Amino acid sequence: MLKSQSIQHFEFLSNFHDQKPQPVYYVFGPENYLKDIVLSEISKRFKSPGSEEFDSIILHATDTNAAMNTLEQLEMIPFMAKFRLVVIKNFDSMKASDKMLIAEYIQNPVPTSILVLTAEKIDERTKANKMISGKAMKIICRSPYDSAGMLKWLNAETREKEIFMDNDSKELFTRSIELNYQFAANELEKLIIYTKGKGNITIDDVIETVGKSRTSKVFDLQNEIGKRNLENSLTILENMITNKESAVYIILMLSQFFLIIWRIKDLQLNNLSNSEIENRYIPDVFFKSKKKYISYASNYKSSTLRKIFSLLLQADIDAKSLNIKDEIILEILVYKICKS
Repeated sequence: MLKSQSIQHFEFLSNFHDQKPQPVYYVFGPENYLKDIVLSEISKRFKSPGSEEFDSIILHATDTNAAMNTLEQLEMIPFMAKFRLVVIKNFDSMKASDKMLIAEYIQNPVPTSILVLTAEKIDERTKANKMISGKAMKIICRSPYDSAGMLKWLNAETREKEIFMDNDSKELFTRSIELNYQFAANELEKLIIYTKGKGNITIDDVIETVGKSRTSKVFDLQNEIGKRNLENSLTILENMITNKESAVYIILMLSQFFLIIWRIKDLQLNNLSNSEIENRYIPDVFFKSKKKYISYASNYKSSTLRKIFSLLLQADIDAKSLNIKDEIILEILVYKICKS
């Protein structure tokens, strides 16, 4: 991989221990949970037992004299380990002049030191970040785009923790939670505690832990909207609002639903048969629900789906920024979707 390119966190982790050590790792993205995992793996590889106190240090970009302290630490010879590990957290919040000092160091790094930078994002319009990007191995930690991305994470976690979950249990779990790895990790931990560490998590365990009302009602809402049944959709929506379900969560779940409908519609327009779509192309839909989803796709034109995505985006913006009751935002959204 060219240094100027970014590598996904899962790809990095799968090959990391076979790779040649790099003088600089730039770990960035919105997912703090993933950044912590990447940082932990880097630390485990380069720390020596008993030498952690002497050969590694974590600094914060907002600390006084952060850049000068970092450079001093990097110049030190490791005491027991092969490399001295220096971490700067929240590098994107460091002032520009200090970033330049770090960027200049990276052009000729100390061979016995490894520098790790963490950040929310990399602004490559700045000279310092351009200089760093050309030399560092960049690992991006993105949020999952959809339940399929979350399912990939869950598969890895259950393998590592030696937990068995059947496909229906995994699908229900990934489609019932927010697209956020930290949130998912917390929910999985709740499941492990609920099942008393027995190593087998069933669909009933997921329903009990994630919440019967939440999982069943949101799928009921998706189904009625899929049928374009406005009256039933509004009745279910009213019940969800009464139970204080957040507008952001409902909009998120509807967005996931319509992404699947869009995928099915696109496959149909490319002359794939419904049986082929059902068997091969919608793995993130419950087995028993696949035929229903394919039928829902016939209720929406591609042009209508484009309008719906615009409606969902605007509703999400309104729910997060306007002082309007969730009930009003959601009722207008559902009305417009069913009447589109």
